[in-house]
Amino acid sequence: MGRTATKAQEAKARARQARLALLVERNARDERIEDAAASVLLAWDDRAAAQASVEKAERVAAAALVLLGREKVPVRDMAALTGIGESVCARLLRLPVESHDSTPVGAGSSEDAAQ
Repeated sequence: MGRTATKAQEAKARARQARLALLVERNARDERIEDAAASVLLAWDDRAAAQASVEKAERVAAAALVLLGREKVPVRDMAALTGIGESVCARLLRLPVESHDSTPVGAGSSEDAAQ
């Protein structure tokens, strides 16, 4: 009877060691998953901040292009003056921007600029 109990204890000890080894592997995997997910979250936060910065810069550029449009500068000339492509200039001119007198300037400005 003693020998059977000893075999059972040894088997249980081996099973415990195997389970602990699996637990170590699982914990390491969980740690890698958490690290990767945290990296994604940080990168996405950086992306959102960069996107906001780009949008702000585009609004500033759009306001300046509206001023060129008020001077009857055609979009193709705006592109030549700024080095920004015509299609980008046209897109920026469609953005709503604040004029210097605080009244919104809208898509109508691009029509003036295209003349």
